[in-house]
Formats: sequence, structure tokens, C-alpha cells
Amino acid sequence: MKSDNPDILEMLDVLKLPVAAETFKALQKSPELGHYSAMQLVRELLTPQYLETLNKRYETNLQFSGVIDKGALIENLKTGNGRIYNDTTVAQILNFSFAEDRLNVGVYGVTGAGKSYFLSACCVEACRLNFRGRFVDYCELLDELIMLKRQGDMKKYRKRLRYYARMQLLFIDDFAISRYSEEGMNILYQLVKMRADLGTSTLYSSQYAPDEWGQYLSDEPKCYGKLDGIRRRLTTGFTILIEKASDNK
Repeated sequence: MKSDNPDILEMLDVLKLPVAAETFKALQKSPELGHYSAMQLVRELLTPQYLETLNKRYETNLQFSGVIDKGALIENLKTGNGRIYNDTTVAQILNFSFAEDRLNVGVYGVTGAGKSYFLSACCVEACRLNFRGRFVDYCELLDELIMLKRQGDMKKYRKRLRYYARMQLLFIDDFAISRYSEEGMNILYQLVKMRADLGTSTLYSSQYAPDEWGQYLSDEPKCYGKLDGIRRRLTTGFTILIEKASDNK
């Protein structure tokens, strides 16, 4: 049977709104159609297409982010189940206003406290909110940039460095887990400085407090100034401390 209002269906097809087109076909058969106001009709027509678009955008963002634990949930980032959070600060972070304010987020705790899960849940939520983000392991990040620089193709190296610097949200897991030479610290300093200059936000996890970074980032005496610059820039923002409940008994 020929559809009513073929011109509307054609427009929806040209505009690449297939879900809205199918919804419109179904609405024409609905006995409730005549009772809809103009605003109700528009809402009924566009809502399914809107939700479909949001879901596809979320899936694309999630795939791009590189986060491994895609099932991590922000609902779990609260005191309970053997973890103690500074819940008020967590609530501030989860509205993602820190990104608009160009601030960073440091997540601290001992091994097994749930730091990686915290970063993963934030990354998943950022994808849902349509932030462009990338989840990386600290050592893999530095190893990649060091390797590119050593290969001598400075154009390729600078392009990759800018890629990470311009990322709206960069999630760095296990920050300061390994010591690096002066070469590695030069690269890290350059990346952190570029992100600070661009106003992009970094979220990182570490088992070491910032005042300990001098011991764990590098043991090269020439790196002192750069280590101080890295610490000063990265710690501009919020601090999350995750404790194991058993440690507080």
C-alpha cells in the first residue's frame, strides 16, 4: 500500500533519518495521531532518532577511547564495597565541569584500591557525554613517544605528540609506575606543558603522592626542574584518594 505523505518520507530519507522515517510510518497508522499537539508530534517523531544517534555516537567514542574496561560504571564510584572515597569531590568530578575549567584530576591509592576502575568509569561516562577522550597506560604512552623520537622522523614524532596534547581528555593509568631517563622526562614535560597551554584536562592514577614523584619518575639529577614543572602543572585541579576499608579498621 502506498504511504501517505510521501514528500515527508522522502525528506526524512534525504536527511538520512531512517529511524524517524519508520517512526513516521508507524505514527500514521496510530489512532492517537489525531490527538497529538504539534509539539507532541515533533517529539514522538524525533525522540527515537535522537536516542539512536546518541547511542551510535557513544559507541564510536567508546571504541576510539581505547578504554579496556568498557563496563565500568560511575554508579560504583562511592564509598562502599570495601572502598572509601572522598564522595563530595567525586560528585564534583562526575559533572565534568573540571573539563570546562581546564583542570586535572589525580586519583591516588595503594595497589588494588580501584584507581584503574575509577579512571575507566570516568572515561566511559565521558564517552557518553560526547567528550573526546583517550585512555592510555603510562609506560605505553612514554615508550611510544620515545620510540618515535629515536627513529628520527621528527615530523611523525611531533604529530603524535600534538595528538596527545590536543586530546580533550587524556586518561593516564599507573602514572609514575616506572622510572625513565632524561629523554623520557623531556618528552613527558613537553606533553604536560603543551596540554596545560592548550587547556586540555588530564586524569591520571598513581600509587605515589606528588611529593614522591621525584623519587619515582626519574633518578636523573638533570631532571629536577622538569619534574617540578610536571608536578606543578598536573596537580592543578582535583584530588581523589581511594582507601581500602580494611586499612582503616
